[in-house]
Amino acid sequence: MDLVVGATGLVGQQIALGLRRQGRSVRALVRGGTRHEKAAPVVAANIQIVDADLTKPETLPSACAGVEAVLCTATSMPQAKDDGLRRVDRDGVLSLIESAERAGVHHFVYTSYSGDIRQDSPLETAKRDCENRLLSGKMRVTILRPSYFMEMWLSPVLGFDPPNSRARIYGPGDAKVSFISMNDVAAFAVAAAAKPPDHSAILEMGGPEPLSQIDVVGVFERTLGKKFELEKVPLAALEEQHRSTDPRQKTFAALMIGYSKGNGIPDSLETARRYGVALHSVSDYAATFLKASSA
Repeated sequence: MDLVVGATGLVGQQIALGLRRQGRSVRALVRGGTRHEKAAPVVAANIQIVDADLTKPETLPSACAGVEAVLCTATSMPQAKDDGLRRVDRDGVLSLIESAERAGVHHFVYTSYSGDIRQDSPLETAKRDCENRLLSGKMRVTILRPSYFMEMWLSPVLGFDPPNSRARIYGPGDAKVSFISMNDVAAFAVAAAAKPPDHSAILEMGGPEPLSQIDVVGVFERTLGKKFELEKVPLAALEEQHRSTDPRQKTFAALMIGYSKGNGIPDSLETARRYGVALHSVSDYAATFLKASSA
């Protein structure tokens, strides 16, 4: 039995469905159970739903009972409401790890983020604390460390707006980033569940080609056949935001500073080959906008 934690999120849902397609028995930890507004696709896939909450440690032992592998993508981001970065991303996941260990879970697959992104933030604290707890524990561990998600960082939410030919550039825009698709991160997690490591494994993951923000604009301009208007956000403005006492603002600023400095993953193609993952490129992603505009 596999337990997916975060199964109503974009990555977690793809993991749960991917495990089911492989014929595996899957349980999903869902706050509110089948009543959750995003539970329908999981229920339709004949995945067992357990009503539990990372912020309520007493609900976690029953969720972990009889489970061989836990796959955790849970995060309070991007909203990070009600002190979520501490209560969910850190304390909640640490409670989950404790419950999994006590239940005799053999393998824990944890979705973190790139080890080269090290700007101080509540998310950084949460991710590294959970990684360290796993690595010092009794279970076999696979830690997934993806670079920046193209579906998030190259989207209108963060100022990259292909339908309106606009792009926000954080910092100079010339540092290379190994943008990765959320679908590929899910594929890595499913593949990792099928091959537990003999020793703890840390996978630094990125897309097939590192590109700068300016490079990405060029890819979209060529694909969509139109010129983009650029909005520049200076590094000084990000550093000012990073001094915020608000956990969410500080975390986004930290991620943006890391983004502006670049995050290339040298061995991403070899890692994908070992796990049988066919990586999607930024060009593939840009093509989805062309298809949408001509539909």
